[in-house]
Amino acid sequence: MRAVNPEAPILGPRLSLGPIDLADLPAYTRWVNDPEIQVYLNRPWPISEEEEAGRLRALIESDDSVGFAIRLREGDRLIGRSAIWKIHRVNRDGLFTIFIGATGERDRGLGREATALTAVYAMERLGLNRLELEVFDYNERAIRCYESLGFVREGVRRQVRFHDGRWCDGIRMSILASEWTDGLRARFLEHVDHRPHGAAKGG
Repeated sequence: MRAVNPEAPILGPRLSLGPIDLADLPAYTRWVNDPEIQVYLNRPWPISEEEEAGRLRALIESDDSVGFAIRLREGDRLIGRSAIWKIHRVNRDGLFTIFIGATGERDRGLGREATALTAVYAMERLGLNRLELEVFDYNERAIRCYESLGFVREGVRRQVRFHDGRWCDGIRMSILASEWTDGLRARFLEHVDHRPHGAAKGG
């Protein structure tokens, strides 16, 4: 299996997920260094633009990872990034990551929609058997989002991050192809808009 970048945007009611573009490097660098976002990333230190460029190139050029620029359909404005890392061609699994970076676009359900769209791509287009993620135990909002979509808690990496004066656990969650075909698929497809890119919702 080779990671395949989307040939056309993946559309939800409000979002469009398309290929990563190096032209967006300044925005990504600013976001991953924003303390309100950094606290949820597994990079608890400042990142230079050069380092972030390397991460973007890894997504663009990799044959075992794929990244998505998350954009609002209205105005085509970039607001974040999701990715599927370390896609294993035999085990057919991958690691999901996401952040919504744009100020004012958090707490609006956009992370949930982007998560669903990325998962649909992972399970339908890439044919993964397993999509996993890790979330810090203090990120309760994200945990509720993942569980409501159908991700299952399956383990804990103890004390993986020091945050706010204490050691915090990383919670492992995943969905499986067997769960996908046994009813979970419909829950995720509710977030997909199958109309052509540019078509206005309700138009």
